[in-house]
Amino acid sequence: MNKRPHFHFTPDSNWMNDPNGLSYYKGEFHLFYQHNPKNCYWGNMTWGHAKSKDLFNWEHLPYALNPDSKVFGDIDGCFSGSAIVERDELLLFYTGVEMKTKKLNEFGNIVTVGSNDLIPSQILAKSIDGINFKKIQKLSLELPKSYCRSHVRDPKVWRKDGIWYLAIGAKEDYQGRILIYKSKDMKTWQLLSIIKEENMGYMWECPDLFEIDDTDILLFSPEGIGKDGQVSISGYYTGKFNYENGEFKHNSFERLDYGFEFYAPQTFLDCNKRRILIGWLVNHAPLPNENWTGLMTLPREIKIKNGKVYMYPVEELKKYRIEELVEFSQLKSTSNTFDFEVTFKNLDNFKILLFKDNNNGLSLTYSSFDKKLILNRENVINGFKPLETFGTIRECQIDGEKECTLRIIVDKCVAEIYINNGEKVMSCVVNPTSNQKNVEVIGNIISKKIYKLNK
Repeated sequence: MNKRPHFHFTPDSNWMNDPNGLSYYKGEFHLFYQHNPKNCYWGNMTWGHAKSKDLFNWEHLPYALNPDSKVFGDIDGCFSGSAIVERDELLLFYTGVEMKTKKLNEFGNIVTVGSNDLIPSQILAKSIDGINFKKIQKLSLELPKSYCRSHVRDPKVWRKDGIWYLAIGAKEDYQGRILIYKSKDMKTWQLLSIIKEENMGYMWECPDLFEIDDTDILLFSPEGIGKDGQVSISGYYTGKFNYENGEFKHNSFERLDYGFEFYAPQTFLDCNKRRILIGWLVNHAPLPNENWTGLMTLPREIKIKNGKVYMYPVEELKKYRIEELVEFSQLKSTSNTFDFEVTFKNLDNFKILLFKDNNNGLSLTYSSFDKKLILNRENVINGFKPLETFGTIRECQIDGEKECTLRIIVDKCVAEIYINNGEKVMSCVVNPTSNQKNVEVIGNIISKKIYKLNK
């Protein structure tokens, strides 16, 4: 049974993690990603590359960045970063690393002996065709004295009012930080401010600061705040960022996705000024009989409503709805590739089973006592240990006494659940058997629309 998704981006083969350098350049979407070209496990970090005209049909391209330069300091890895389109050029900013001490792990990949044995450098590369990239310079970023030199990574660069800004993840005394720099020419960088909050993890990765409707949004992925298997958590602050002094007055931390594996999201603006997000759905080993590891979320458009981030699949997905069905039972014939929307009067006596076989499957239920949606994948892991690392149950606060609309997209081995038009999202990777392909929906249904998906 082939479990490779049709609509969620996956590497052609081998390992993939963070999305990098998301951009729209010369009429095409570009997706770069952390990639191990040698095997299906983390290591040998290289920038994989693909392009698309519609965010769903991707053409795999040659590697954009290879770990090959002692001069630039990326001989042991090209870590995460971002992209900017400037004067007909595509610019990549990334963290290159050298390892002071190294060893081969059980998979034959080079890793550091100690967690503080990395020597990071922030590097700029350029391309005039969007395919071939030349490393240009190391960025000179002054780091505060109390900061861990080994853990500074994932630069995100943008421009506002003619000034360049760079946000980068950092670590100070086992507390996560984000450093904000500014520059007039991308050569000389000045530390503008430090964004921090105590007891919010020991390292903040993959920062992304942008504005929607006069609200500034800071995305980041804090390491060390999860519990009960929740080791991959990404979220955001909303507020107002002062570009003069770097002060960020913000609200409390909110999660972006309440599912299992979502991590390291990045956003970009397309030609229609949509803010589009893609995140990584973490998996530390290939599913049985597959030759790839890791997948991306569906591309999601971000909007702000009532001070909160809403996410919803981009409109382009709808053109792949090939047939509207009448009953959920008909989804058995779709080989677990479908898209449906269902509205409930309330969530009394509510239950959804995806990947169903007999009475088991990926279950979504509601607890009226806690006012929580409960997603349980215990019966669709089927002995695949890496998924157990992230646990089997996730919960999401929702008022089930009110009308509730769910849009659920299933794509071979992954489900994405959008609650009330993207108010909250739950993503989930599973390991279904060939018999787990039925769907059951129980509850006070007001309306439903059910579609097969196909390319």
